[in-house]
Amino acid sequence: MGTLLVWWGWPLGDPIAAMVVATIIAINALGLFRDNLSFLLGRSPGPEFLARVEEVARSVEGVLDVRELRAEYVGPDVVHAGLHLVLPRDLPVEEAHRIAETVRARVHEETDGHYCVIQVEPAAAT
Repeated sequence: MGTLLVWWGWPLGDPIAAMVVATIIAINALGLFRDNLSFLLGRSPGPEFLARVEEVARSVEGVLDVRELRAEYVGPDVVHAGLHLVLPRDLPVEEAHRIAETVRARVHEETDGHYCVIQVEPAAAT
């Protein structure tokens, strides 16, 4: 458009057209930034979601405690959660892995497919 305006004898047409295009780009960039800011900052899904994940994890037989539960949105409808499971100290590795996988699968199922990373910790020695 700016080129046509210059060709028709309006020498300021090109800079004006460039400023219009730059303004449109800036407005779109600000909108995209605003829409994605919460994902960039790691917005939490809220206490209800965290309580649900903890409840599901504690419901699995063999889980003694849930610690360091954290969750954040990584997309518009995708939550990434991480937690530490406290399991009995004398539990074989295979059984600890089975319990952790059961917790992961149940959290995935109960929270509409959100991701969960689990770390296993032995219970404190008495």
